[in-house]
Amino acid sequence: MTATSFAYKYAGRSGAVASGDRARLALATSTLREATYFAGELDDVLPLREGLAALYDVAVSDFRYHPRDRTAFRAWLAEQDRLFLAGLAAKSTHAKARLGEIQLRIGELDRARAERRASFEKARRAYVQWAIEDELERSLVLDPVVTVHPDELSFEAFSRDQSSYARLAVGHAAFSRIDAIEHGTTNVDFSSRLHDHFDRMRSYRATRFEIAPGGFEAETIAALPETARSVHEKKITMPEGWLAGFLQVHGLMSMGLERVELAPVDVYNVIRVIRARRAQASPRSLRWQLTPGERTKILIEPFDVLVTGSPISRFHGAKERSIRTWGRDRLRVLERVLPLAERVQVFLAGSGLPSIWVCDLGGRVTFTLALSGWTDNDWAGGQAKFDLLTRRLPTNADELTRVYGALRDARRATDAEIAARCDLGVEKARSALSILAQAGRAMYDVVSGLHRHRDLLLVPFSASAAIAEAKVAEIESSPKAKTAKEMIDHGGVRIIARRPTSMGYKLSGSARGESGPPVRPLLAVDHEGQILEASCTCVFAEKHGLTKGPCEHVLALRLAHMAKLEEEDQAKKKGSSS
Repeated sequence: MTATSFAYKYAGRSGAVASGDRARLALATSTLREATYFAGELDDVLPLREGLAALYDVAVSDFRYHPRDRTAFRAWLAEQDRLFLAGLAAKSTHAKARLGEIQLRIGELDRARAERRASFEKARRAYVQWAIEDELERSLVLDPVVTVHPDELSFEAFSRDQSSYARLAVGHAAFSRIDAIEHGTTNVDFSSRLHDHFDRMRSYRATRFEIAPGGFEAETIAALPETARSVHEKKITMPEGWLAGFLQVHGLMSMGLERVELAPVDVYNVIRVIRARRAQASPRSLRWQLTPGERTKILIEPFDVLVTGSPISRFHGAKERSIRTWGRDRLRVLERVLPLAERVQVFLAGSGLPSIWVCDLGGRVTFTLALSGWTDNDWAGGQAKFDLLTRRLPTNADELTRVYGALRDARRATDAEIAARCDLGVEKARSALSILAQAGRAMYDVVSGLHRHRDLLLVPFSASAAIAEAKVAEIESSPKAKTAKEMIDHGGVRIIARRPTSMGYKLSGSARGESGPPVRPLLAVDHEGQILEASCTCVFAEKHGLTKGPCEHVLALRLAHMAKLEEEDQAKKKGSSS
């Protein structure tokens, strides 16, 4: 996989200072990004403290398998072999006794040497630990993306293994006073030292929160103390799929997901079982037993421990569901925010598919954790392509430019509002928003249901370049998307039934590629075009379901349905204008 480099330059370092009943937390922003700043007085520092600490835990987490370091064990084993061979070489009783005395003396000298060098070894280990953490932060830990929105502050980060995505949203209502604000997107210096500062923040201190370059000269923003100022640069090489990871999250959040509401204690009970027991066999999953109107039940496998939700955790879906999710160890990063959470919403896509956990920290702060289907099937390079479910209709450069301009001016809006501003159909607007998400220019907020402007890249926006990159990425990342488009172009897709329902539409169709027999894809979408269910009689769908993304026949049926919706939108617009 090709790689790309992300460079950051900070005029200062992030940190916190406190004296008496006053405290100040300042996050240094990259001077290579657009001017973005914020300053205000926090009403309650605890939700922000715990949310940022949990975000850091996600950013440094890596749940991939790592073999044990057996270097010390092998050295000990080699020494035992040497002593054993030396004992075999000593033939006389006197020689063996003398050898034993020498070994005892060597042991005494080794212990005396270790005692004498204890302070040095302690300092050496501390330095090595610091060097490792510093190199880790400089080369692997990508600083969070921070966006100042008109209604909230947003912090986004991926884990080191790219299987977890976290977003901390701090509403403006969390501040008793806002002194300065400039909307935009940037990166903030996020280090282990800053994490240590989080733990020293206290609720009895009035805390001022700032996001600004450390050397910001404007009078509206005060910089950090002189002792904390230093030019700090870092360059991180990340897989190019890192940017695509944001698109996969966007695609998942745009799907029709099953929503389950839990009490924080329910989530804690699950994590407690995971921490207390170590699975020795498969499946290592959470089996969700969802019955409409009844409490949610979570079976922790393979222990067969059943966690029954509290009274507020009733499932409000339309029909009974049984869903399995994997990669549950990653839920441990929620331990910091659960004590402050009032409720937890879980969005489930299906068995073996990703899940989204939204913790409400008092109504003004939310922490969102999106987990891929399993640890090795990460957001960036995994096989499940949820962006294919959001790619609907072709979009030209003029339409994409208008959508980008409308979203940039509004900063946040629904797809219907964007469509109205740009005089486009809703499906066309959604397609354009999906391309913007792939280009790193937009995001979808599953909590508010809004599309938000968010520029991840430094280069100016180019609609033609974004469309070209989207086409190349779509073909390279999934040949199924190309095959689906070819089916549409060659007339190989036919809608057999298209029945409106209370939720949206149920569709059945017939699809046939260049070779092979025709198959019967089935699709259920809501009124906004989001996928509710999908199945197909092809071999790929029967084997994998949606765990590796939709098959080309489902994609082709969806494209045909979206084209039909676009025709109906255009007909409505003509009828209203006449």
